[in-house]
Amino acid sequence: MKNAALRRMAERIGTPLLMATLLSLSAPVVRAAGWNEFGTTAAPVAAVADTIVEPFFAFVLDRAESDSLGIWRGADIAELGRTRGRPSRLPVDRLLTLERRRPLAGSEGRHAGARVRAEWVITFDGPLGFPLPYSILGYHPGSLRVAPSLVLAELAPLDLTLSWRERRQDVRQAVGAVRVFVFERGHVLLDADGVVDRLLGGLLDDSWTVGFVTARDGERRLGVGVMLGRDGRPIYGEFDFARDRIEAHGRPLAGALAGAARRWLDPDHGPLPRPWVEN
Repeated sequence: MKNAALRRMAERIGTPLLMATLLSLSAPVVRAAGWNEFGTTAAPVAAVADTIVEPFFAFVLDRAESDSLGIWRGADIAELGRTRGRPSRLPVDRLLTLERRRPLAGSEGRHAGARVRAEWVITFDGPLGFPLPYSILGYHPGSLRVAPSLVLAELAPLDLTLSWRERRQDVRQAVGAVRVFVFERGHVLLDADGVVDRLLGGLLDDSWTVGFVTARDGERRLGVGVMLGRDGRPIYGEFDFARDRIEAHGRPLAGALAGAARRWLDPDHGPLPRPWVEN
């Protein structure tokens, strides 16, 4: 019965389930005991729209939005989690350094149509492999494999007008402070769990992350992971920063944002690593 219900729900929500989770300060959240496949945890409820629950995501976006440069350690992020009473779900104990720096002079225009504002260099103590610390429809979807060193280009923020078709109508919506984080070195990939893959069929797939995007939709901060499947098909997933979860409904707005960002997240037309070659 549970498998049949899962299939029916999956048919409704489509592919935007696979938000890669290496990107997620502000107002406090009210917490209650929650359960997931990793056990009983503190779960945010009634979250303020602009809250970022996960300390790693909060740390990264705060540095980006304040345009701060520097080198930090995993211990700095762990301390932020302790201060806020919300330990990170991500393996920050394996994080050696997290650096945000300016690009080399003359290299700011290497992504056509945008300027590189900063570069992120993330260094771990070795290659990582760990279960994705978020559930989808109550199931553990698979494991992440992460290179020991990652380099991302952070493009200068943009204001975009997104468009899409919904209920046979054309929809247009402006979003502000769009930040595209482009993977230029290293890899983050999701190795889908075989059992869940068989249950969901084509709705779940291994995914190779090409970048992340954040933006402002009024009071709400958007987070979208942009990926490719093994067959090259585009995959995206929306992440709810305030509730610290993968969104299971894949809003058209998130899909339109992912589509607009792919002009800078295309390995065939930009300085991105070759997909599915782990390095």
